[in-house]
Amino acid sequence: MTVMFISTILLSAAVSFAWFARQEMRRISGEEFAMKSRSLVDIVCLTVAEWIAGDDNEYDSDLELLYSGEFPLALSFDEWDVGIKITPLDRQFSINGIFLPDGVTMKKEYEYPWQEIWRRLGDERAAPVVLDFLDSDELARPGGREEDYFLNRKLSDMSELLHIKEIKPGLLYEGLAGRHLAIDSFFTVYADDKININLASRETLSVLDEQITPGVVDAILAYRREANISNAKDLIKIPAFPVSAVARLNNIIGYKSNYFSVDMKVEYNSDERNFNVVMKRSGNGCQIIGWRE
Repeated sequence: MTVMFISTILLSAAVSFAWFARQEMRRISGEEFAMKSRSLVDIVCLTVAEWIAGDDNEYDSDLELLYSGEFPLALSFDEWDVGIKITPLDRQFSINGIFLPDGVTMKKEYEYPWQEIWRRLGDERAAPVVLDFLDSDELARPGGREEDYFLNRKLSDMSELLHIKEIKPGLLYEGLAGRHLAIDSFFTVYADDKININLASRETLSVLDEQITPGVVDAILAYRREANISNAKDLIKIPAFPVSAVARLNNIIGYKSNYFSVDMKVEYNSDERNFNVVMKRSGNGCQIIGWRE
């Protein structure tokens, strides 16, 4: 009985060790795959940066093969394959671009969109509080307030708005709490001062200016399904577009993007790993400013 008992213990120990060893091998193999995948994505980003920098026309839009998703973008390295999808951003208002260089005064062209967006979100009382949270001084605006924990600086991520007690996840993120519109429907940290009108959503277009009616928004969307918008002359070609609004919109809309979202899927044998890299075009090159996997 003693021998059988000891044998049972040894057998259980052997099985446990074998199971542990197998789990460790899987963990080590997974970590090795992750490390090699990250290195590969880092290399691929150099090529993607060259592609983006080489796109030197006067517009960026989903009609271009590089960004349409219809043209397969992929790179292979021996048995490793990397699928690539590049999406131009600057589709929403820059949450960090609403103030003049003094960091306190709101740009005139942002005044109407700011108020209209918060009206549509159904929380106009939060509008001045968010401005106090973001601006660089510690003086409360009418209807707003200042708190010790307020950042009084530009955001590094939209989630920082959740520090404000009035801002709940359901108000910040589209799709939560059954919301069709949320703060991130209109604002992002991945945008320059000008919105790319070739890419802006219906919601963003509809709050650009008082003269941009639903009919004008429909006309813009219809026009850019067939053609690119590269300058103010193209805007005037759009049926019903208010010519008198062009000058007002000049400082808030553009035709190119400087931020790009790059989705990559690394595959090796039966393993795969997904990455999302945000790149910013600057001059003749691009730099990585965001990385998720």
